[in-house]
Amino acid sequence: MSKIRLFFKEQFLKSGELKLSADKIHYLKRVMRKKDGEKIFVFNGSEEWKASLKINQSSLVLEELIRKNSFVPDIELYFCLLKSKQTNYLIEKISEIGLRKIFPITSEFSENYNLNLGRLNKIVIEAVEQSDGIFVPAIENLNNLENILSNWDMDREIFICDEDRKGKQIQKYSLKKNDKASIFIGPVGGWSAKDKSLFNKKANKVKLGSNVLKADTAAIVCLSGLRNLMDA
Repeated sequence: MSKIRLFFKEQFLKSGELKLSADKIHYLKRVMRKKDGEKIFVFNGSEEWKASLKINQSSLVLEELIRKNSFVPDIELYFCLLKSKQTNYLIEKISEIGLRKIFPITSEFSENYNLNLGRLNKIVIEAVEQSDGIFVPAIENLNNLENILSNWDMDREIFICDEDRKGKQIQKYSLKKNDKASIFIGPVGGWSAKDKSLFNKKANKVKLGSNVLKADTAAIVCLSGLRNLMDA
């Protein structure tokens, strides 16, 4: 069986004790059938520890520091709202790959609904738990494309996934480890003419192959490509 990993927001103290919430106790005891004294792995975004389970006390006792968080490139991903199921899938997969921040946005052709940020944060945490990551990307509040670009940090490179496929392949761009990058994923049907006019001339168009990719697939491919450049 693969190791069980749980995320905690608080900082860990050496040989400290972590209190378990009711849902974590239910998961460990009823779902995973864990017994008193068994080993669990816990992480908080910066480090991972091995801990011993105390079922009756609803707690975990930290025993050994396993590792500290490795470098995560400063990549942000901005995606126009998709259907709920597609959005969930996109969030899960990019969290597995690893990035710093996730920004849901609206544009002229995007979906428009009340976003459940609590649900998306749960998906992020579960994805990092399952993928053996440590750093948990932040999901920002829903914003509009025009608002986002009006206050843009000019030191941050923009990479646009555009359905016209006229850009360069990712591997032909030059990015260093400590550069700052942002990926913009358009809505189903692509960016409108108004949307495209909002991007400054420095924005880089990315070609993701000869086929037109779905928005969630484009996010996965583009993020993987940038990670390969910046992890090198």
